[in-house]
Amino acid sequence: MAIGISLYPEHASFERNAAYVERAAAHGCTRVFSCLLSAEGDRASLAGEFSALSRVCHDHGMEVVLDVAPAVFSRVGARPDDLSFFAEAGADGIRLDEGFGGPDVAAMTADPHCLVVELNASTADGSLEAALACGADKGRLQACHNFFPQRYTGLGLDFLVRESARAKDAGVRLAAFVSSSAPSAFGPWPGADGLPTLEMHRGLPVSFQARHLYALGLVDDLLVSNCFATDDELAALAAARPGTVAMAVAPVPSVGDAERDVLAFAHRVRGDLSPYLFRSTASRVVFADRDFPAHDTRDLEPGDVVVVNERGGRYKGELQVVRRPIPNDGTRNVVATVEDSEARLLDCLDSWVPFTFVEEA
Repeated sequence: MAIGISLYPEHASFERNAAYVERAAAHGCTRVFSCLLSAEGDRASLAGEFSALSRVCHDHGMEVVLDVAPAVFSRVGARPDDLSFFAEAGADGIRLDEGFGGPDVAAMTADPHCLVVELNASTADGSLEAALACGADKGRLQACHNFFPQRYTGLGLDFLVRESARAKDAGVRLAAFVSSSAPSAFGPWPGADGLPTLEMHRGLPVSFQARHLYALGLVDDLLVSNCFATDDELAALAAARPGTVAMAVAPVPSVGDAERDVLAFAHRVRGDLSPYLFRSTASRVVFADRDFPAHDTRDLEPGDVVVVNERGGRYKGELQVVRRPIPNDGTRNVVATVEDSEARLLDCLDSWVPFTFVEEA
């Protein structure tokens, strides 16, 4: 699992990009995406520009992948069996945005410069299967979804799940993009509507985008597509954790200390699912000696987070997340509510899925 940033040297000074690399590395970023599709210049000038930036990235422990297409290959004199230009530019890998068949991809994975070859995971063209059928070295293959500058053109959730499963089934590392909301953030092309992979993420905080993509359980690496992300956004990206569903909640004013401890606990959905509740039963064992007096026992709505109170007998201390409206018999304390903007994350819960709560808007 890795997090990273994007750089567009044609739109910002070397000094500004270098400072951003230093900031990102301090937040744990280890990947850099950059784009040769939008860069201008001949082979020598591009190699010089990108190699200088790559050295800064490498000095901070970050790998560099350059976005390319057949037109870029023609401009810099590259071939599937000769990736020397990209090595000169300091790249650790190349992302094939479009236009390469299985034999070409297989040849790239055999190039002696040992670059990673990253396929476009959003094209739905069977390129991964074709490359593997042609003998591509899977150890040098990975995949990365697109980002989308124009509003309403980003991926739908069902499509992302379907196409991501191809990479997951093949055992190939997969990346996707989250988008900074910084007012001055930019990408390789004109536009101010952000650069998300998922259309539903456009305009939403980096924290939610990252937590949602991780909750889906399909994406390994997350990259901020536009720059420059703020320190708060980089910190939020670093705080997101794969392998769990982390939901932002608003605790009720009367939440008790014991209930706060239950909220802070690392939960897991009980396997035998109810259509009304997601249940986490370990908390009733861990907090068996705590007191949970009754309060806020109103009827329940989807997204309510409840802790069973002392009237619940052996169920005291159990945490439940409400899925459907249900009456409250007085045994369930409402301790928090999943934020409306976080409701999508409830769809990611299922039998034995781990989940946690974070307090943020």
